[in-house]
Amino acid sequence: MLYLDALDNFRGNTTRNQFIICHETVKGLRNILELTPAVELLQKWEMKVLAWEEFQQAFKAQLREEYGRGEKSQLKRWANYCIENDVVIYSPESVGQQTYRAVLAEVINNIWEQTGKAARVVDKAAKPTNALSKVHREAMERTADTCKYFQPPVQNGVRKSCFCCTHLDTQVFSCGKLDKLVIAYEWR
Repeated sequence: MLYLDALDNFRGNTTRNQFIICHETVKGLRNILELTPAVELLQKWEMKVLAWEEFQQAFKAQLREEYGRGEKSQLKRWANYCIENDVVIYSPESVGQQTYRAVLAEVINNIWEQTGKAARVVDKAAKPTNALSKVHREAMERTADTCKYFQPPVQNGVRKSCFCCTHLDTQVFSCGKLDKLVIAYEWR
C-alpha cells in the first residue's frame, strides 16, 4: 500500500520504507526525484505564476513522460512495488488538497485502475472531503452495512474506517480484501 504524507509527520512514522519527493535533502529519507515536479514547474506554482489546473496538467504530463520510459520508469516501478509493500512517500507540503502529493496519488490510482489492481493511494495529510454525492454516500453506507470487514458504528453512529483499509468512508472506492470495486465513482 502506498501512503503519502506531509514531511511534518515524518518523525512519528515507523514504516520501514520511507522516502521523500522534493529537491532538497532530508536526513533519513531517500529522494525520488523522478516523482517530484521539475524545479521550474514547482517554482512557478509556488510563486503563483501558474494556476492549480495548469500546474496539475504540467505535472501529469511530466509523470506521463516518466511512465513512458518503459522498464526504466521509476513511476512504473514504484506503482508496482507499492502493491505488495507498505511505503510512505513524504512531500514538504502541508495538509491540503492542492499538493503535488495529490497529483501523484491520482496518477498512481489511475495506473492501478488501468492494470486491474484493487488498491488506492492513501494521502494521510489530505483534508477530509465530502465530495461524494448523496447516491454515492448511500451506496457506501449499504456496502458498509453488509461488509464483514467494515468497522462497526462508533460513538456518534459514524463509521470511522475499514479493518483492512486506512481510508475514511468517503475515500474507500475499492476493497483489496474483497478484491472488488465498492463504488464506481465518477469524478466531477
